[in-house]
Amino acid sequence: MRLEDMKYDFPKMPKEMKDMIEREVEKQVNTEQPQFGRSRRTAGRIAAASLAAVLICGTTAFAGVGIYRMRQEKAGAHGVNVNIAGSADTQMIETKESLTIPNVKMEVGYLPDGMVKTETGKYSFENALYLGGVSMAFFRMDTGDDKFEVQHGDVLSSEDFSANGHDAVYLEYPKLYEEEITFNQRIYVAFTDVHYVMELYAASDVSKEEAMKIAESVKLIPTENLEEEDLVVAQDWSKYQENMNKAEEPVEQAGMAASKEEMNHTHAIGDSFAVNDQGLTAKVSKVQVLDDISLLDASLLDEDFKNQVDENGKLRPAVIQYMKEGGLDELSQEVTSREAAQKLVYADVEYTNTSDKEMKDVLFVGGLPRISESGGQMQIGSVEEEKPGTGDEWERVINHGLSSFWEMTYYDVHGGERGNNYIESIKPNETVTVHMAWVVLEEELGTLYLNLDTSGGCYEFSDSSLEIGYVDIRQQ
Repeated sequence: MRLEDMKYDFPKMPKEMKDMIEREVEKQVNTEQPQFGRSRRTAGRIAAASLAAVLICGTTAFAGVGIYRMRQEKAGAHGVNVNIAGSADTQMIETKESLTIPNVKMEVGYLPDGMVKTETGKYSFENALYLGGVSMAFFRMDTGDDKFEVQHGDVLSSEDFSANGHDAVYLEYPKLYEEEITFNQRIYVAFTDVHYVMELYAASDVSKEEAMKIAESVKLIPTENLEEEDLVVAQDWSKYQENMNKAEEPVEQAGMAASKEEMNHTHAIGDSFAVNDQGLTAKVSKVQVLDDISLLDASLLDEDFKNQVDENGKLRPAVIQYMKEGGLDELSQEVTSREAAQKLVYADVEYTNTSDKEMKDVLFVGGLPRISESGGQMQIGSVEEEKPGTGDEWERVINHGLSSFWEMTYYDVHGGERGNNYIESIKPNETVTVHMAWVVLEEELGTLYLNLDTSGGCYEFSDSSLEIGYVDIRQQ
């Protein structure tokens, strides 16, 4: 499973955080992380859920907030349980009053020098925007504060501390690849006065001391104004638990395979085909494979690209790590690694308006899944799906190159509200060319299919992507 929420409308999620959240999802949540702010996707849900500005959690509440304490408990040599429990010298007092959970806005009173806000709950250093920093998520304890409990393995160190009067726990994980900024720290803070728990991810470019100071400075302030800029949109703990239970059920790898018949709409380079039912067609007119980034506009390159090339603009090889997973009794460790050559794939994609009406803010997307035939079916897979053989000690593969991202990592047409992957206008019979680029492993050049479906993900087959058809751009 891969997270795709930030592929296009937001900057790319740092890979280490993406990997970490994916593993957490598979083990615990199997759902998207709590979100912030007033996005179109969440605003309606916020308003509907918050008309009365409260959540009712049963007919039992507990007097006082001081009786609850967040704490850590060791579970094996490298495992930690983080939970909230009532103090031993207090008793839970049953009342007939309902527990109310207010809507809250967040204030962050301290940031290290050079750190800036990128969006609500997300902060990174100006010289490494979107690559590190801290990211905050929240849970609403709608089933009661004392129901909070999470377990983590692969913990290098842990510590209880007080965050401005709130109980908190700091966790540190191994940093296994020194050349990357990795999200190897996590902090939990119990805001039992308003019945929220904060989960703060901190990257390796933030020191432990600074991460704690940031957590200590966070305030949650009740508000009835649902238009607050920093309104916190948290996941209900009951929903989290529900998804935890689902995650324990066997999961089929749906969408990873398709029959040859299902791929009978596949197109060749130079073919024109419809990408929606409003008259928009697309044609991949040219594909080039290079060792460098000379075709790219340097002003459009982000830090990911800058870190992938040498002083001559040549792509560096990707480091592929073969890892043994950590757990409650052991830490993750590298078993072996190798370098793999990377190539730039650069495509000219022509979008044509065949209707008689002007099209505005036309979304475009280019995903580059790796598809191979196996067992009479077409399978989506990559080096990171490689499985260990008999006698291998490693359990998981990590590609540290930009080739691990299958989304378009470069495009030269920008528009829309965010100035990202939108064509501002295409008049009737007009054609607009978008240049897209991806970094791929040289060993994967023979498996490349371009997916221009704006609703289908590039990590699995979808009905709409199969209907529109993939473009075969495999290189021999």
